[in-house]
Amino acid sequence: MSTPTVDPVRQGFVGYVNVAGLQWRVMLRIRLEDETWWRGRLWYSEEGGTEVWDKEELFGRSPEDLLRHARSLGSDELIRRFSYSYDERRRYFALRALMDDLLDKARALNRVAVRAAAGEIVPERAKAELDRIQVEMQALVEGMRQVAAQEARIIG
Repeated sequence: MSTPTVDPVRQGFVGYVNVAGLQWRVMLRIRLEDETWWRGRLWYSEEGGTEVWDKEELFGRSPEDLLRHARSLGSDELIRRFSYSYDERRRYFALRALMDDLLDKARALNRVAVRAAAGEIVPERAKAELDRIQVEMQALVEGMRQVAAQEARIIG
């Protein structure tokens, strides 16, 4: 008998905040951390397409708990978190984007390994997926030094 699959990533609407004359939609991206904990990050987007990810994370026992917690944050707290994250985003945007990609690849690597261990993927397919993800991760790591050096010139 197979275990029902739980979607490891979910999202929910939190609200809107106005900062510097722009209206930002606030969403919560929720990810299953392990069998008992969920992790969430706020993300802000505005009509022009700019997105800002919150540097701080929220933790809870269920997606519903996380969403309830995020919705209970006052506007002042949402704006504080936005401002802190936006300032950091402007400074290291390219390197942070690269690191986010690397973390996504690490999570994918872990998902494939867990599914292979559970017998949900045939070993040959799992090996091919793990090899592909590893090559993608190595390419990201090789580009980090160049990106960091470029950003240092921009900032300095």
